Parts: sequence; structure tokens; C-alpha cells
Amino acid sequence: MDDFGTGYSSLSYLRQYSFDVLKIDQSFIEGIALNNEDYDLVKATIAMAHSLRLVVVAEGVETRDQFTLLEEIRV
Repeated sequence: MDDFGTGYSSLSYLRQYSFDVLKIDQSFIEGIALNNEDYDLVKATIAMAHSLRLVVVAEGVETRDQFTLLEEIRV
């Protein structure tokens, strides 16, 4: 599922369709080093995806801080 968390992506799609990869939209990634809300949303999304045995891709990683935080969460 591409751009998860925006537009027409929905949690219900994870039940309805067979996905192998969940890509977190860059609009969430760009804020993870700046505010706790984005960090917490990304962390929860990754945990949910991993529990569903999905591979997680974080789109738009542009800074060392973003990369480090994602490594800690274990994308």
C-alpha cells in the first residue's frame, strides 16, 4: 500500500486486500524528528504493519535524524 496515512488509504484496506509492503507517506516521515505526534504515529504504524507481517518502507527520508529515529523503531 503506497502513501499510507493519506488520501484514500484506509485501515480497512489492510483487511480487504493482500499487501506485502506498507509505505509510510513522506509527510509523516518529515515530522518525526520535529514533533512527538508524527513520531508516535510512525512508530504505531510500523508496529501494526510488522504485526501483520508487512514490510515497511519509509518514504522521503532526507536527514540523519530521521534515519536514526527510524532505525531505533526498526523499519
